[in-house]
Amino acid sequence: MATGYTPIYRVMKGGIDITGNFNDRTTQIKVELIAGGGEGDNCTITLDDRDWALATVDPGDQIGVYLGYKEVGLAYLGTFNLTDVVYKGKPRSVQLVGTSTKFGDLNKAPTTKEYIGKTVGEILSDIAGETGMAVAGATGLTDQQVETKNQITSNLHVINELERRYGAVAKVVDGKLMFVPRDSVTNASGEPVPTLVLKPEHFGDWQVRYMQRSAFSGVKAFWWDEHDKVRKWVQSSTAPIGQATGGEYPMGEWFKSAAEATAAANSKMEAFNRAQVEATFDLAKGDPWIRDTQTISVQGMRDRVNGSYVVQRAIHTYIKSTGIRSTLECRGPGNGTDFSDRADDLLLSPLPGEVMGTVLPEKWNFPDDL
Repeated sequence: MATGYTPIYRVMKGGIDITGNFNDRTTQIKVELIAGGGEGDNCTITLDDRDWALATVDPGDQIGVYLGYKEVGLAYLGTFNLTDVVYKGKPRSVQLVGTSTKFGDLNKAPTTKEYIGKTVGEILSDIAGETGMAVAGATGLTDQQVETKNQITSNLHVINELERRYGAVAKVVDGKLMFVPRDSVTNASGEPVPTLVLKPEHFGDWQVRYMQRSAFSGVKAFWWDEHDKVRKWVQSSTAPIGQATGGEYPMGEWFKSAAEATAAANSKMEAFNRAQVEATFDLAKGDPWIRDTQTISVQGMRDRVNGSYVVQRAIHTYIKSTGIRSTLECRGPGNGTDFSDRADDLLLSPLPGEVMGTVLPEKWNFPDDL
């Protein structure tokens, strides 16, 4: 790790700073921030139990976790509900394992329900309300009309289905169900989120992988016109990335309206585009201010590495012996957006050796803007 920055962390419980209970014992804190897909953010804290002196911890407690640098400040990474406490050896240690608060409360057992003429937001609010959660979603997504939805699966499965159908990220953050556009440059409130510029000096190890996939020219989705009693179809408006060699992909599911079919076709096409490129970036200096769904513009590298990416999973790890490490698992944007074309005042261009989070204007504080 570069000199000049001292890694620190903070652990909160019930609004009380309990970091002092961990300072002499914490060997590692690992936080994974994940862009939906049925997974919750998770945290693992490993404590040294060399003399059996650690107090007993029970599953069910909630803790807030922060990582950062003494000279810069702390980045809030989330509140987690402890689901497992693991006692290990050798060496003697205790692991506290947690997931996003209230994520585990989502009903994972099959449920029978019927939604007729409801919006996406109304369906999500009904599901979230069963666990006392509120919903924060982008208006363009939550006001989409769902003609009929017969539920015979779990609430979590329905959330994931809506996520896939409308090209969204659905996840639980601080006890709130978020539903926002995937690959978006705005947050749930519609405000622009900055794109992070990464250059050669910001990287440790890195890998960009291009995969051979069937490059479909488009996606065709069918819907049933109840008025005319006939099957109709729509075509995705999202353009394919790269050379299209596979013709049109026909979706197997029939939809109840042209709007639903169009949304599903575009989401599927974006998923195909996204599947063609994946990248893993280990940063030279850990930056816990970076979150999942962060948009990135890589510059100053070679052709096929330079370009636009979206963080699907941000893994931030505090290691007592070495400092903070950040690993970003990314995909190319499914809609083909070139993030380097964004307005200059939204492009963050860190100086060599600078912690990227230090240049985030206060109004872009991610926890508050979510």
